Amino acid sequence: MKVMKNCALAARLAVHYAPWSALLYFLTCFIPGFFNGCKVLLVQRLVDSGVAYAGTAQGMEGMFSAEGKHFAEDMAVTGTVLVVMLFFWFVFERLQGYEEKVLESRLTRYMAPDIMDKLGELEYCDFESLKVQEVLQRISNEPWQNIKGCFVGSMRSIYALLSLGFMLSVYASVSFWLGAGIFLVAIPMLVMNLAGTKRLQSIWRNTTAQTRRIGDLKLLMQNKNAMYEMKIYGSQKLIAGKWEEASSGVEKEIREAGKSVMALEGGSKLLNLVCFVFIIIALSWLFVQGRVTTGQFVAVIGSLSAITGQVFFATWTVTDTFRSALDMEFYREFLALKERTDKRNVNTLSHGDIAFENVSFTYPGTNREILKNVTFRIKAGERVAFVGENGAGKSTLVKLLCGLYEPDAGRVLIGGVNVRDLSEELRGKMLSVVFQDFQEYELTLRENVALGDMSALKEDARIRQALEQAGGPELYVQEEKGLERNLGHLEEDGKDLSRGQWQRVAVARAFLADAAFCVLDEPTAALDPIAESRMYENFDRIFHKNGTIMISHRLASAKMADRIMVLDGGRIVQNGSHEQLMQTEGLYRTMYLAQSSWYVERGGREGGEESGSREKDSDEESGSREKDSGEESDSRKKVGSGESGQKKGGCVS
Repeated sequence: MKVMKNCALAARLAVHYAPWSALLYFLTCFIPGFFNGCKVLLVQRLVDSGVAYAGTAQGMEGMFSAEGKHFAEDMAVTGTVLVVMLFFWFVFERLQGYEEKVLESRLTRYMAPDIMDKLGELEYCDFESLKVQEVLQRISNEPWQNIKGCFVGSMRSIYALLSLGFMLSVYASVSFWLGAGIFLVAIPMLVMNLAGTKRLQSIWRNTTAQTRRIGDLKLLMQNKNAMYEMKIYGSQKLIAGKWEEASSGVEKEIREAGKSVMALEGGSKLLNLVCFVFIIIALSWLFVQGRVTTGQFVAVIGSLSAITGQVFFATWTVTDTFRSALDMEFYREFLALKERTDKRNVNTLSHGDIAFENVSFTYPGTNREILKNVTFRIKAGERVAFVGENGAGKSTLVKLLCGLYEPDAGRVLIGGVNVRDLSEELRGKMLSVVFQDFQEYELTLRENVALGDMSALKEDARIRQALEQAGGPELYVQEEKGLERNLGHLEEDGKDLSRGQWQRVAVARAFLADAAFCVLDEPTAALDPIAESRMYENFDRIFHKNGTIMISHRLASAKMADRIMVLDGGRIVQNGSHEQLMQTEGLYRTMYLAQSSWYVERGGREGGEESGSREKDSDEESGSREKDSGEESDSRKKVGSGESGQKKGGCVS
């Protein structure tokens, strides 16, 4: 029943995305299904007419007699019909191959956007579910190929079964036992092939976890940052061991199941040979007994390879379709995934304030409460910073504000409306986000930045301005292709960026969006201190009219905020400006002084080292001048230093 449902789903999808190609493919499979049987009948009639004409013993003159003329006309008509049928058979085969390619291209073209729409309708938390991850793992491998395979297999099964059934009826017209014998051999062949397919399918499902692990290890081998770390720490052996463990698990499953699958396939081929031998023996006996005509004998013997091949083809085509239908089950599971229930139908707001009202939240599948009864309000245009130690719940606030999760208790509001009820367009106008784990899109620089506002895709001035504001004008100024340069390694001329450069691109997206609030989740984590300072200057200048919500571990950057909220243990424990919080004993003051002292101590230590170094250099130069003078002294000093370094086995640079 599951197989039939999946085949029906594949047919509906094929008709939906490529109606004419699906119809033509069906016709090119259905009509030729009668050709094999018709060929046997036409050859039989042609031979019998020829034998009958030869029996008149009149030679060419017999064509003018009534009896001879009848047989001659019958041969001419039969031969003509046979030739025409073979011609159309050839045409249908070529048309079938063409329509299969068209069907594949249309499925590839139109299914991907629908899959992306479906992914957009899933709850964000579902992506953390193991079950959903397994479904997404399987659907990532070109699901349109599975749909096409199931549809094409279904149509070919119709052709194979129709062709075999019609040929069996033709054979049964020659002898009932001939048709019945072939039918009885075909049934166990089909059962054995189906059993082998089920076994292979179970292997595929049982090795999904190992396959996912191997896929992750492949990505590590393609990731330059991972390769740097592996080279430095010498961890290649560990990764190789993980690969060996996962691949050996897959190999073990295949080996264990392979024996039974090979036995079933061998039995099926043996039965196919039995069918071949049975037809020869039975037909020869019938011919000797005079129970079949010469035409029937010649036609059946001539189609012997066709009928045995058709039996084998039919069983394996049905089996392959069975496997494709089972492979398609993941797509049905994907379509059945629960979609978001939020309304997303609010298009206007009366004001732009953000409010958390008694919000509590625990991540799905965990027991630790991340946020506990959090309440605050951010006015439109206000600049607010959230600070706290790791795990305090800062990034979780951002995810709830963006509507990625539904709180366990309380409400998250923008303009007095539940954030999950805002339309996508309105939410984009209210919020732009630079996530801590931003994505590196292997697209052009223009497309990467324009993802912040797709309406600006062709507006070079706005894109350049956003890059300049993000501190990344060199990304296009120093490149021959400018904004059209390809990022990453997918294209031949593509160039990868440093992590800091990728972060500038991500920040440029937020600048381009120009939303009412810009949410910055550790936006400068990959930048050096100078670039960070310039970036925050840009934030201060650009968002002076817009609201800003900043998440940062570096408390010096929080000073630019109008208000700072301190999170600890999932609660807001302090709330005020930098000056106010520094005047009271609390977590913020403790953290700020700790970070400040680290910078001061490090700066003082580096300054002392530089001062000592300068004094030492001065003493050496003074001593050198007492012995030598001018450029000759400097030259001797360098040579002597080099020799000293070499004697110690060092390397002088």
